[in-house]
Amino acid sequence: MAPFEAVVLGVLQGLTEFFPVSSSGHLVICQALFGLKEPQLAFDIFLHLGTLISVIVYFRRDIYWLFGKDKKTVLCILIASLPTFIIGFFFKEPVEHFFGMPKLSGAMMLVTGAILIFTSLYSHFKRHNSDKKLGALNSVVIGIAQGIAIVPGISRSGLTISTGILAGLNHHTAFRFSFLLSVPAILGATFLKAYRIGHNLLSGDAASFLAGGFVAMVVGLFAIDVLLRVVKDNKLYVFGIYCILVGALVIIIT
Repeated sequence: MAPFEAVVLGVLQGLTEFFPVSSSGHLVICQALFGLKEPQLAFDIFLHLGTLISVIVYFRRDIYWLFGKDKKTVLCILIASLPTFIIGFFFKEPVEHFFGMPKLSGAMMLVTGAILIFTSLYSHFKRHNSDKKLGALNSVVIGIAQGIAIVPGISRSGLTISTGILAGLNHHTAFRFSFLLSVPAILGATFLKAYRIGHNLLSGDAASFLAGGFVAMVVGLFAIDVLLRVVKDNKLYVFGIYCILVGALVIIIT
């Protein structure tokens, strides 16, 4: 893989992994429209490691606080990760067939867009600001939402943040929990991919792998910061409109 290709894919990964537009949906769309092949598995691992590092760097104080004094949030992350794991374990193989169905990905992007717009409208028109505490019940619901996001076209960050807000969490708490919850999810998925290829992990161009991973990390930091501002300003509808436009276009032309 050429370094330029690695950088481009790193930018795409860093943006779509965290912006609520579905990275898997964009992958399916790119494959269908441009005949692009999915990045080789080893390279894909480096991209995900890059985005994982960006989450850890951005939320380093929160993560330090978790292991210091915020044991309740750690428990909530564990509780939320359980339904995600169950859904991923039992439905991963059937869902993999969906990656060859661009119209389905387009339809799911319409769903993502509708959820983001509805969440913005809900937050705008509700009569009073609710600020429920993060607990076992809403953790399970958010964990289920994260599990559902294995379907291409459904955004993990979009669905988990929206679910948290609709469950009564304030915008910052929903945003924070969504990304802290992504750490075990990304780490687990990366580990499983690395386990599958074993000693062939560095069988490709190491320089391109490292370049792609580094770019994904830097762009990921930017994407997280932008999304935080969008969530705080209650402008998730902007990404919702994007998802609906892209999803409708994919359905029409594929």
